[in-house]
Amino acid sequence: MSAIPDVAGRPSAEDALLQSLSAYKRYETYDLAVAEAGIRQFMAPGRLSVRRGYRDHVDARAYYADTGSVGVGRMSYGAEVRVDRQADSRYLGVTIPLSGTIRVWRGGEVVEARAGESLVVIAADGRFRAEWSADCDALMLRMTTSSLARAAGALTGEWESGRPPRFVHQVLPLEEGYAVHAAARLLAQILGQYDDIAVVPNGLLHQLSEHALSAALLGLEHDLSAPTQRTFHAAPSSAVRSAIRLIDGEDAEVFNVNELARHVGITVRALELGFRRVLDETPYQYMRRIRLERAHRDLSSADPTTGTTVTEIATRWGFFHTGRFAASYKETYGVMPSATLNASPTGRD
Repeated sequence: MSAIPDVAGRPSAEDALLQSLSAYKRYETYDLAVAEAGIRQFMAPGRLSVRRGYRDHVDARAYYADTGSVGVGRMSYGAEVRVDRQADSRYLGVTIPLSGTIRVWRGGEVVEARAGESLVVIAADGRFRAEWSADCDALMLRMTTSSLARAAGALTGEWESGRPPRFVHQVLPLEEGYAVHAAARLLAQILGQYDDIAVVPNGLLHQLSEHALSAALLGLEHDLSAPTQRTFHAAPSSAVRSAIRLIDGEDAEVFNVNELARHVGITVRALELGFRRVLDETPYQYMRRIRLERAHRDLSSADPTTGTTVTEIATRWGFFHTGRFAASYKETYGVMPSATLNASPTGRD
């Protein structure tokens, strides 16, 4: 995996995050036209320009990984660059400065997004104009509007509308966009553990994508926000029992909460309220508890001499971050998962 060269002014706290996407290089160029053409391949196309006399300062780099519905990357230009993009109905974008600033034109107003303070929402509709400072290095999150429409149906219960939510161009304080900010960082950090998107487990790609979509729908303002916040009635006990049967019937991790709600024909919020009323826990907490029990069962009965590993069993049950899995496992069972595996009847022979 190649290293990303240092950029002056980059905050040291972000070094690990910036390094995490180094396997996904899209371009590294001193030619702004090459960068413009490259961006067109993985982001919404736009026109790039640099102030007269500063073209020799361009040092543009982009790293980008795409799950299909959601993509994450990081970009920098090395010079003060203006971005002018026409409306593109296919994508919602979020730009998070990690160093430097991004100035956004919104009508006759100019709003500045600063590293560590704010993020930029780039809506699918309407012309977007912004100016990156020379020292700006940014984390980028891109979501397809078709995927947002599907995820919105799960959250609102309006399965058949098929209409994506409408966002607006804006600069938000990080505390207001915290959910999206956290989702983008998680996506970058987890995908950065792999050198190629093709080798990332499909279940992990799916979970990360759904998490990012839900973060955008619940953490950013859009025209479907009101329905997602209306008062919901708890799902009936029969729907909760159906959801429990689906979870209990898994041979490996299959469902996330959105899919579970869709299978039983109710909204995510109604399912959550129903689980709290019946079990005093959320569907996610129930799934996590049951899957941890299944992982414990499999570790206890596995034969480590055949090459079975803790990671293999953990990922089978949807625990893709092995460090967090080990911590949760020890908290529940008092030992590390490797101890259980090695203490299994076959492992002691």
